[in-house]
Amino acid sequence: MVNDLSTRATRLLCAAGIAAAAAFGTAMGASDAYADKVSDKQAEAQNALAQLNAMQERLDRASADYGEALAAQEAAEAQRDDASARIEELSGEIDSVQSRLNDRARSMYRGGPTSFLDLLLGSASFSEFTSNWDLLSRVNESDADLVRQSKELRAEASEQERIFSEQADEAARQAAEAAAIASEAQVTVSAMQQTYDGLSAEARDLIDEQRASEQATAQAAVEAVGAPAPSEASNNGGSSSEGGNSQPAPAPAPSNPSPQPAPSNGGGSVLDRAYSQLGKPYAWQASGMASFDCSGFVGYALTGSTSRIGSTYTFMSWPRVSDPQPGDVCTNWEHCGIYVGGGQMIHAATYGVGVVVGPVQPGMIYVRP
Repeated sequence: MVNDLSTRATRLLCAAGIAAAAAFGTAMGASDAYADKVSDKQAEAQNALAQLNAMQERLDRASADYGEALAAQEAAEAQRDDASARIEELSGEIDSVQSRLNDRARSMYRGGPTSFLDLLLGSASFSEFTSNWDLLSRVNESDADLVRQSKELRAEASEQERIFSEQADEAARQAAEAAAIASEAQVTVSAMQQTYDGLSAEARDLIDEQRASEQATAQAAVEAVGAPAPSEASNNGGSSSEGGNSQPAPAPAPSNPSPQPAPSNGGGSVLDRAYSQLGKPYAWQASGMASFDCSGFVGYALTGSTSRIGSTYTFMSWPRVSDPQPGDVCTNWEHCGIYVGGGQMIHAATYGVGVVVGPVQPGMIYVRP
């Protein structure tokens, strides 16, 4: 009897062990499957981020090219207008000289060619003769000067007309180039939106969590320096242009920012304005106050005006400094920001991130207006 009980107990223990092992194997399999799923979503999110960041780089370059084209267009239009004004001025001078020449021609025609001979032969003395000769010489020189002046004025007018035509063509070309860049940029914006929308919900959540973490760190940096905090209304995970149209929100800031030192006296109101815009959304070619792109934000921080002062190409031509101070501009050909010290900058990063504190990007230079 004891042996039977022992045998039955052994069998039950074995069965329980087998069941437990099976359950454990099932649990481990489920755990592995979950880990694989998480890994897949993380890979999806990272791949999407790489695509979105690459598109943002193209958008930044388009922004710089667009600003450069507009600046070239404005310069061409200014030269065209200057040429037009000079042509108008020359026309008045030519009319005046031509009128004087016409008067001289009529006078010579009415007096006849003998009037000059009569003047000389009618001289009562040699002294009077020489005086009349000098008078006639001066008259002829005056006529020659009028003719020369008329020719020079007409030549300059012709040159100004050539400049006007060239600059008008250049302005039209630059306007067309700017329009093409703007159109291409909008295609890039649409591609960014589609890429983000095409992600799985889990991948979007991972991107949004990273974005939120970066924003929280930027918020801590704001509180550390006592600057105005970004509002939820102006940083709601999306972006809007000044016209109120919705914009894509696909990409996070380049890397996590860290708490910043308080603005120094060297930065002055530039830093005050820069910090005051933390949290504002990013929008391509926006220069405030509802939203900014990178060069629009830098321009506002430097001047306090929403009138654009240039692109990254403009900033790259400014005097370079080796001892950057808070309030200087950090820039490369594609992106720019306001230096705040400690290797950090405030910049309008990208869609869905907006104006944040972040590290100065590799390869950037420091310039001072």
